[in-house]
Amino acid sequence: MIARPLLVLALLGACGSEAPKSAPAPADAPPAKAAVEPPAKAQPFAEPKLNPPPAPEGAALLSDRKQPIYVQRCDTGHACPDLLQPAGETHCRDLELGGFKHWRLPDRDEVKRFGEITGLEQTEGFHWTRTAFAEDAAQAWIVDPKSGQETTIPRNRKPFRVRCVFEP
Repeated sequence: MIARPLLVLALLGACGSEAPKSAPAPADAPPAKAAVEPPAKAQPFAEPKLNPPPAPEGAALLSDRKQPIYVQRCDTGHACPDLLQPAGETHCRDLELGGFKHWRLPDRDEVKRFGEITGLEQTEGFHWTRTAFAEDAAQAWIVDPKSGQETTIPRNRKPFRVRCVFEP
């Protein structure tokens, strides 16, 4: 074990470095460990704050999500028609509201949350979603945001309310 400290000292001397000023360790002592400084305290990342633009005329904001969405109001100036689901998808894609184009049908969970939006009209009754029924893609989920009822139905069987959403 004596050879290791002497080898280090010899290497330091050969490289032109000075030997350490501390006293040499006794021959039976374990090798000295270098002092390790604790890592600098990491600065936490800033919490992102959602600050979406205000909802356009004819829409309301559902914003307690990672990604806020605008929800069509279905008031007198911005009607929400009762259509078959494929026609509803086309209606939303063609909708221009408040300068925003290419709205979409909401997914099942989004429709369930419509009842949380203050001042949103016509929340009673079933609304089409874009969420396909897992066991039969020819069916989609319909949800009544007021009562919480939900079921699946073939996309071309019966017209239901089409309320479009937009992710700013």
